[in-house]
Amino acid sequence: MMIGSVDQWEKKRQSMHPVIRRAIDYLAQLDEGILEEEGVQPIWGEDMYARLMAVKTKRKEEQPAEKHEHYFDIHYVIQGEELIGWKRDDGMCSPVQPYDEKGDYALYGELSGEMMIKLTPGMFMVLPPEDIHRPCLTESTASDLKKVVIKVKASLF
Repeated sequence: MMIGSVDQWEKKRQSMHPVIRRAIDYLAQLDEGILEEEGVQPIWGEDMYARLMAVKTKRKEEQPAEKHEHYFDIHYVIQGEELIGWKRDDGMCSPVQPYDEKGDYALYGELSGEMMIKLTPGMFMVLPPEDIHRPCLTESTASDLKKVVIKVKASLF
């Protein structure tokens, strides 16, 4: 897991893997007009694409955690605030919904040792496939969240 902010991106850019650079460069140059339309935007064909979303945040108990096998996730907040629960898969976590090959995810319930990380506008979080994460959370009442999730095929690394 890695956390950063697009306003600090230029300082850190050169030390990052070229695939991460391409994804975060996309976020750093986003046109505000494109953010009005939810949906999928290709960045590098099927290997890297952005999913633009407008959602309501949820309490931890209402949102399952997820883990992928074939894709990295890069979560980026545009508007609102988001808590993301995070836990490295230590092999001790059992999914409540087994891995779905087509959707590339398994779902998890309660996770011992799950950390909550707060993202505000302009911040991103890079999650490799071995990280279990619970996105779109709130500490209190549900609120509007506008975000982008970039999916990056793990085989690019």
